[in-house]
Amino acid sequence: MAITTLLKIDGTTLTKVKSYKVERNKLWTDADRNMAGDLRATFVGIFPKIVVEFGYLTADELKALVLLLDQASFTLQWWNSGTETLKSGTYYAGDYSTPLFDKTKELYEPFSVSLIPFSKMTW
Repeated sequence: MAITTLLKIDGTTLTKVKSYKVERNKLWTDADRNMAGDLRATFVGIFPKIVVEFGYLTADELKALVLLLDQASFTLQWWNSGTETLKSGTYYAGDYSTPLFDKTKELYEPFSVSLIPFSKMTW
């Protein structure tokens, strides 16, 4: 089965995706180990952070992408390889930079950004 869509922000499919990685970050609270080395903690959940790299972008493509990423929060649909479906959640974009490659052609170099969830993943 071919994956047709990896990412959507507020319904807009993100194009020019060069690489895509899902980090399944586990969050624990009240974590501690006793003298025997046994873990005592409460599992909060898995918070899937998406790390995406975009390829070379034109000025217009970058402008459209920046408008999506610079929102305080957005609805992200992302490809979950574990369920082979698109999952949805409220996310925000971490810091990123957009290096200019060619001023004359208005072309920007590839860059990466982390998309960070507000809430834990629900199955």
